[in-house]
Amino acid sequence: MDVKRTSSFKFTGELRPATAGERPHAQILRGLLIPAAVLDASGIVLASNRAMAELLRADRPQIESEPLLTWIRRPNEREAFGREFLGLRKRAVGHAFTRDLDLTPKLGPAIRCRVRAAKLDADEVLLTCERSQVADAETELGRAVTRALDGLDQGVLLVDGEGRIVHANPAAQDLLGDAIVGRGLLELAKPAYLDQLGRGLALARDGSWIGELDLERLDGEPVPVELSLAAGNGEGAPAVVLCRDLRESRRRAFEHQLTGQVDRALVSSTEPREAISAACQALATGLGALRVIVLTRFSGNWERWETAPDSPPRFVPLSAELCPPAAWSRDVGIQPVGGEEGEEDRAELSALLGERRPTAEVIRVTLRATGGVVGHLVCSFDRRDPWAGEELGLVTQLAPQLAMGLANGLLMLETRALAAYQSRVLDQTAVLLNSLDAEGRVVTWNRASERLVGVPSEGAKGRLFGLEVARAKDIHHWREMWAALLSDGVMAREIVLLDTEGRDIPFHLEGRVLREGSEIKGAVLVGLDLRIRRALEKQVLQSQKMAAVGLLAAGIAHEINNPLSGVVGYSKLLLERHLEPDIRGKVERIAQSGERCRKIVEGVLLFSRSQQGGVRTEVDLAQLVDRVVRIGEYQWKMHNIRILREPEVLPEPLRVMADADQIEQVLLNLLSNAVDAMPRGGTVRIALGEPPQRPGAVSFAVSDEGMGIPEEIRDSIFDPFFSTKEIGKGTGLGLSISYGIVRDHGGDILLESQPGRGTTFRVILPKDGAPTPRPQTDQDS
Repeated sequence: MDVKRTSSFKFTGELRPATAGERPHAQILRGLLIPAAVLDASGIVLASNRAMAELLRADRPQIESEPLLTWIRRPNEREAFGREFLGLRKRAVGHAFTRDLDLTPKLGPAIRCRVRAAKLDADEVLLTCERSQVADAETELGRAVTRALDGLDQGVLLVDGEGRIVHANPAAQDLLGDAIVGRGLLELAKPAYLDQLGRGLALARDGSWIGELDLERLDGEPVPVELSLAAGNGEGAPAVVLCRDLRESRRRAFEHQLTGQVDRALVSSTEPREAISAACQALATGLGALRVIVLTRFSGNWERWETAPDSPPRFVPLSAELCPPAAWSRDVGIQPVGGEEGEEDRAELSALLGERRPTAEVIRVTLRATGGVVGHLVCSFDRRDPWAGEELGLVTQLAPQLAMGLANGLLMLETRALAAYQSRVLDQTAVLLNSLDAEGRVVTWNRASERLVGVPSEGAKGRLFGLEVARAKDIHHWREMWAALLSDGVMAREIVLLDTEGRDIPFHLEGRVLREGSEIKGAVLVGLDLRIRRALEKQVLQSQKMAAVGLLAAGIAHEINNPLSGVVGYSKLLLERHLEPDIRGKVERIAQSGERCRKIVEGVLLFSRSQQGGVRTEVDLAQLVDRVVRIGEYQWKMHNIRILREPEVLPEPLRVMADADQIEQVLLNLLSNAVDAMPRGGTVRIALGEPPQRPGAVSFAVSDEGMGIPEEIRDSIFDPFFSTKEIGKGTGLGLSISYGIVRDHGGDILLESQPGRGTTFRVILPKDGAPTPRPQTDQDS
């Protein structure tokens, strides 16, 4: 316990022979046994003796060079002394005057003295002081003072010169015990504070002393107090002791300190679990708890955050079926844990809270925040040293503070988990998906952007999109797109961006601005890599061209082959006859040329047959449909087209032996036609199934919401080069090629169309790749 003193001093005066340069009257001062000093004509102390330093409780250097008036307590006495002192200037040497003054020492109360001032030579004055004698017999005034002391609400003790308590007011008796009168003051001090109290009494006889220490009541209870001691001079002088009870102030200071520690702990870490554990650690250390547990729910499951003094925290996820009893959330205030529960309940509590010591007493408090119950605080302490009401009240007082910190921590954890989940989702997308600030600088950069552009997230953030990262091939074009986005709020255009190697990447880029009120805060960009789609379109176009060439070649070869057979046949018949040599030679040349033409026709037919399908494998029809839809879904969305796959209820997946590439080409052709049939947008539906009229077969149907196919052209839609589109918009070979592929797989394409109601193309394929029996229909399309 620190001792607080009002001041400190030391005496440096000593008797010694006069030395050169010493003031003339210094030796006289040293020889005087009473307090004395030499003043100049202005009243400044030039020299003083040791007795004067003891009287004023100050070092001589502190007294000298200071006006004597500073040591006189009363203003009227200072004024009167000053007038008489100035009068000495006109007097002869040896003239003197005497006055009774209250002098104020550095420590302790004022001292009443009789002061005599006598003029010396050289305009100097010799000042001597003698204490005034006051009778100490008890008077009516003394009794009145005693009654006044008894009326104080602060403890007051009167201690005689031997350190024995001769009087204790009621407040002191309430604080220390009724029978303390007659006991020694030192008897009340705990052993650790005996020396401190003894030194305090000694110092009090030289003035006063203030200190904090622990006394012991007569019943043995320790009481922290602040003692203020004042005593008379010399050994055996009585003393007055003021006792101030520090229990309440120390309790408030402890509560304030612990509350501050918990507050600081709650913000000590950006990791909520660590911050809450640090706050519980402060609570456990401050209250002497064996263990402090926070039960809270995160991401649907309960967790136990466990803290103990001088041990690292533990974070234990609990099993899904384990949770606190529902009654806990309804309870208010501190509640005991354990006691009357059965064996089953004890086992559940043990799993919930972990094992506890046999001597542990456990309490709990429900942690409530603005949104409701956020968890439970469970504290255990040793029942051999039970908590008093103050400790329990402090737990109740700190519970809302912990609840608010826990609620904020859970919100932070949920936000981080959501952000991490969103980041994982965004990273799984195959399209460029980024956010920019209002100036066009990258804020977020997903994994597809890293892969497509070749710039990691750390290298992209903070850089201008289109200018410094994912640089546009045509900077002017990007500036126009960015200006349009900020102006219109939306933007959808194609642009060529460059990767880190300078390679061109064509993108379909769509953007939307982010607003906060009317202020633009940034934008979101979604970019589709068009390389795969364009390669697929090129492949489809090439297939259509090759199919057209094959069909054309087959038609030409068929038309040429018939007359060519006659030429070759007749020429061979002529060669069997007897002909003139020159005529035979000409007929032989005709036969040879015919054979050459026939070989050319056979080569053309061989080229047309090379368009047949490749290797056939088992194909999951549902997966094939999903794959094709993913290829074109984004581009179709740009045309306000929604691709909807109807749910199927089947015992097992639909599988078929087929050339997957060719079936994909068929489906893609049908979907493209359906999209083209709805220029203003709409829904395209895809349905899979097993046609009941064709056992052993599977089917997929593509339906649009267009204007339908007129009756008069239905018979021609599968013909090569037939198209209802504008010139340059199609080759007219898509349905023809699709029909050929389906027929090559032993299947059929059926058409269902109603004017103004849309069109459905249904493709039927045998599961094993072999032709299946089909019913007769009026229209074999």
